[in-house]
Amino acid sequence: MLSVENLTISFRTDEGTITPVQDVTFAVDKGRTLGLVGESGSGKSVSTKALMRLLPRTASLGADTKMHYTAKDGQVMRIETLSDRSREIRALRGGEMGMIFQEPMASFSPVYTIGNQIIEAIRLHRPMSKREARAFAIDMLDKVGISNAGARIDQYAHELSGGMRQRAMIAVALSAGPALLIADEPTTALDVTIQAQVLDLMRDLQRELGMGMIFITHDLGVIAQVADDVAVMYLGSIVERGPARDVIRAPKHPYTQGLLAALPSLDTLSKRLTPIPGEIPSPNARPSGCPFHTRCAQKIAGLCDRKIPREVVPEPGRAVRCWLYDENGRAVA
Repeated sequence: MLSVENLTISFRTDEGTITPVQDVTFAVDKGRTLGLVGESGSGKSVSTKALMRLLPRTASLGADTKMHYTAKDGQVMRIETLSDRSREIRALRGGEMGMIFQEPMASFSPVYTIGNQIIEAIRLHRPMSKREARAFAIDMLDKVGISNAGARIDQYAHELSGGMRQRAMIAVALSAGPALLIADEPTTALDVTIQAQVLDLMRDLQRELGMGMIFITHDLGVIAQVADDVAVMYLGSIVERGPARDVIRAPKHPYTQGLLAALPSLDTLSKRLTPIPGEIPSPNARPSGCPFHTRCAQKIAGLCDRKIPREVVPEPGRAVRCWLYDENGRAVA
């Protein structure tokens, strides 16, 4: 349903042009979940905001960027060619693609009730009266697990707990019946119990509604629970992609291996965690060669620090950008 090729995003700044996303390619199939994984600053959120044309005016897309989306009526839309004020982009936002933003407290207006904001989204994309839209909104709040929805609909965001706000945010995203849902770290600020409830809710709603989903997170443990496929991003590039189960069981790229090694587990409670050394570089100070070589314990001197790795296929359905593999995808001895 969604195909993204060579997505490159640049921003004009006072210090010059920076490019936080370079040549990103991925696809999402109907009813399946793609997990986008990486540290803060990897380019995950800005890549998905480009899909809904929510980038600021200082942003521009690369000349080779192509974003094809197949709408619910079968029409193929070229997202990168749409005007920011066109009827097509308004139909795309909410009607075709819904988005759960990272912090619901910042996403809801503090001066309107959550009901006002859900009803507005419903009436933008569905031919309903205010009364019908209100009844539909109450049904959506009930569907996402908010008790006493008829009373909660008239409350403000600050009157709800963190878990309830996140559920209300999901209700807003689903109210127009999107075919593709983008979830930007929807469980980051929640405690473990509420996080599990929200993940179960999203999986159930996806099965019920048949949506495709892009799930953004820095936690491969969450990806193991929700994603069918995974793309691991580092400094604006996808360094590894493939079926989620295969990538988690046998990661190929040193960065993916580092993310998994840094996860706490019951087996390592008495041991120190193994963090990835250093920090992710700034996009305006991008290192030469492989972007990860400054933090990689397996780097090859004279190669990784000089040449950008090409994408190779180590096994069917998998892809990795790393000089530890030859052009046929075999590990270099």
